[in-house]
Amino acid sequence: MFFLSKLLGQQVKDSRSQSVGTLDDIVVSLKRKYPSATKLVVKSGRRKMLLPWELVRSFEESTTLLRLPAAELKETEPAENEIFLAGDIMDKQIVDTEGHKLIRVNDLQLTRANGSLRVVGVDIGSGAIMRRLGLGRIADRLSRRVQPTLLDWKTVEPVSGEASGMKLQVTHDKLALLHPADIADIANELSPEERVAVLESLEDEVAADTVEEMHPHFQAALLNDMNERKAAIILSNMDPDDAADLLADLPEEKAASLLSSMRRKEARDVQQLLSYEEDTAGGIMTTEYVSLPPGLTAGDVIDRLRELEPGAETINYMYVVDRDGHLAGVFSLRDLILATRNQKVEGFMERNLISVHTDASQDEVAQVVAKYNLLAVPVIDEENKLRGIITVDDAIDIILPLKWKKRLPKIFG
Repeated sequence: MFFLSKLLGQQVKDSRSQSVGTLDDIVVSLKRKYPSATKLVVKSGRRKMLLPWELVRSFEESTTLLRLPAAELKETEPAENEIFLAGDIMDKQIVDTEGHKLIRVNDLQLTRANGSLRVVGVDIGSGAIMRRLGLGRIADRLSRRVQPTLLDWKTVEPVSGEASGMKLQVTHDKLALLHPADIADIANELSPEERVAVLESLEDEVAADTVEEMHPHFQAALLNDMNERKAAIILSNMDPDDAADLLADLPEEKAASLLSSMRRKEARDVQQLLSYEEDTAGGIMTTEYVSLPPGLTAGDVIDRLRELEPGAETINYMYVVDRDGHLAGVFSLRDLILATRNQKVEGFMERNLISVHTDASQDEVAQVVAKYNLLAVPVIDEENKLRGIITVDDAIDIILPLKWKKRLPKIFG
């Protein structure tokens, strides 16, 4: 096993045992679970040479021997998915995907494998700092008394970086496996550039869910800095009410540009929500809900739900509307399950509806949800047409500050 801090500065000699310089960095490829060395950076005076790893004949902690004489050494260039361990990782923050947090890299552990070196661990402890200060013996004694501070490389992931002026193409496969709320917490701690890089690397739906979970302070800045096409895709995959709130926080010209780049249906829904005052029921409702005609049977509804695979914010309630969009009734998922397959919706739907008008205040909405213990409340206009619904988590947003709301279990997902 090797620690990177002990390797840096070692002598690099050519095939004639003549000094070429000192080891300044090691380049690895991120294509494997444990990155393997592909190149080494040799420093000679002010000059730095990037040499392919294939030139290495012998690699030890004290000296690296090359296969060719110095005059025959040919330099190379970094490739995609490669990083400089000292330049891009050491002393930088990376993501601990098991601990769901950012960590600072104090040292890296490497091991031999198939003629190369593999990165296998990340040292985040104080012992690594002492090792780098030349206090290796003290660090070794401390490591026997305290729990190890090494993390398995497969549980961490670089955020982003620059290598020889080339943007790293990091896929963030491990990061994408985290819950969006965890990714959002991590993204909130990153620099603006790193935050954009992470969100642009995620799948569209994961990125949208992550933006929804981010602190509002960062959302608008993120989309303002992001590639417009990716930003529009993220907005199209967000819940319409969240997308509308975000666009309302952007400069008017930027918001209009993003809105015109969104998918047509989603843009139409968001545009409708933006037409309402922000502090009214219309301003906080979502247009993602399940509405059905009254003539269906329970079996028809179940088949339709399977066919639609609804992206509605909740299917706890399903709303019955006539052909003109007037709200006629509502039934719960429990009502649907208990009904016989041939029973008409009209026979088990609730006709005495609790609803709010589009111009109702947010306080009124919160009071209705709390008083009647609702998971969602329908929002109607002056003609009794269903315009949207407000879910209990959106009502909680009105009552509780964000930091308290994030501690509550997610009701809808």
